[in-house]
Amino acid sequence: MIIYSYLVKNQNKMNQSKFFWALLATLPLFFASCESKEAEEHEHAINQDSVKAQIVAMESAYAVASNAKNVDGVAVYYANDAESMADGEPTRVGMDAIKAGIKKDMANDTLGTTISFVTTGVWAAGNYATETGNSISKDKEGKVVHTGKYITLFELREGKYVAIRDMWNRDAPPAK
Repeated sequence: MIIYSYLVKNQNKMNQSKFFWALLATLPLFFASCESKEAEEHEHAINQDSVKAQIVAMESAYAVASNAKNVDGVAVYYANDAESMADGEPTRVGMDAIKAGIKKDMANDTLGTTISFVTTGVWAAGNYATETGNSISKDKEGKVVHTGKYITLFELREGKYVAIRDMWNRDAPPAK
C-alpha cells in the first residue's frame, strides 16, 4: 500500500516531467523549421530591377531581330510551347506556328517598317514575370505608321526568362 500511495502521489510529477522533456526535445525542431523558412524566403527574394532589365534587353533583341527580318532571332524570345495571341488572327500555338506567324508578318510588311518597344511595367514572383508595354512602328522615313500595346507572361527556365504567353494588338485598325 505504501508503494501504491507513493506512485499515485508522484504520478503527476512524473507526467509533468515527461511532458517537460518532450516539450524540450521538440524546441530545436521548431526553431530549425523557422530558420529554414526564413532562409527559404530570403533565397526566393526577387530583384525586380534585375528582372525588368533582363526583359527590357529581351524586347530590344526582339526589335533588332524583327527589324532585320530575322525569324529565328525573334523566335528565341519564345518557349517551344508558347502561345502568341496576335492581332486579328487565331492564337499561334507552339514554336512552328509562332515562326510561321512571324514569317508571314515580315512578308506582309510592304513599307519596310521598324518596330520599337517601350516597357511600361514588369512584375515578377516565383518563376514568373509579367510585362506590359507599347509598340511603335515607323516607315522608312521615320513616320509613325501605327502604335500598339502588348502583355507578355514569362517563365524562368534553365536560368533565363522565356515568353510562354503574349498578346498584342494595334491601337487602331490598319489603314486601308
